[in-house]
Amino acid sequence: MTIQQIVDPDHIESELLKIWEALAAEKKMRASLFNLIVFTRLSPRTDYIRSIVQKVVEKFPCRTLFVSQDGSAKHSFLKTAVSVVVPNLGESTVACDQIDIGVAGDNLEKVPFLLLPHILPDLPVYLLWAEDPSQPHPLFAPLSAIATRIIFDSESADHLLPFAEKLLEIHTKRNIDIADLNWARTEGWRDLIASTFDTEKRLAELKQISSLKLIYNARETEFFCHLKIQAMYLLAWLSSRLSWQFLKATKKLHFEFCPKIHATIESTHWENLGSGTVISVEIAAGGLTFEAARIPEQYHRVNIQISSSQTCELPYQFLLGQTATGQSLVKEITTKGTSTHYLAMLKELTRLGLGDLC
Repeated sequence: MTIQQIVDPDHIESELLKIWEALAAEKKMRASLFNLIVFTRLSPRTDYIRSIVQKVVEKFPCRTLFVSQDGSAKHSFLKTAVSVVVPNLGESTVACDQIDIGVAGDNLEKVPFLLLPHILPDLPVYLLWAEDPSQPHPLFAPLSAIATRIIFDSESADHLLPFAEKLLEIHTKRNIDIADLNWARTEGWRDLIASTFDTEKRLAELKQISSLKLIYNARETEFFCHLKIQAMYLLAWLSSRLSWQFLKATKKLHFEFCPKIHATIESTHWENLGSGTVISVEIAAGGLTFEAARIPEQYHRVNIQISSSQTCELPYQFLLGQTATGQSLVKEITTKGTSTHYLAMLKELTRLGLGDLC
């Protein structure tokens, strides 16, 4: 449930107070664990960004400051609105504030000064930058300067190489924690591979890898068109963990590594699975064949089969977790620091032949 009021920028806090006074009879408790600043350009993807932010609020009450820029407006404007968000269709006793800022033209430079008075003190500030960080933008520097942690979405990047290079630069020069929604979306597969090869024997077999095949869901939507990213992340993560040396790549997403490792990324189409989601992983290593594939009727479950020329182990299942909209943002907000595996994966990406993601 959301109660929203369009207000003058000078009256944001006073109008919020009026809304809370009206809610007093419902015994709602005002709560905020952190500040969440969101920046996005107005597009069909804006509603998707709002939906994933709503998932965060449902689990962790926070003060949300949602900034949307209208790049097609003919005249400059600065519009503000306030609302109190009550999760779970009003059933919760906890509610939190949301401040919406719509901006266009010359008023863009006013946004940081408008935001600052409404940041709750002594609470972390998370910035969800839903645009391509490799493209210069006047709001990025002032907003990142007040952020405790910046969360990006590589889906917003037209090219993965400049995206990876920019994030490494941001982490190094600004000394700030960074995160990526697509990295969070691969967590289940990373856990599956790590838990499968967690013994000395299995790890020794993995180090004898000769081939790797990743298959992802090529179902394009208006929100997702860069569908190879999660598969590329898994490939670069494995390469960085196992110290492969990249040799060459082709436009058909075939990669050659030293020592004598061939990796391929392929696609298929599953209508009801998230766009770009990894569907299966196949590894041949040291005479061992490892096959892990999602179960069509239960997308969040993976069937695992390990075999060799002499043996065939009993298949078993691994639970990847639900792939509900917004869970990746929840994950990255609740994670502290910057993943060293993520940074190593980004460095590995800069060494691979990537090409255009669209």
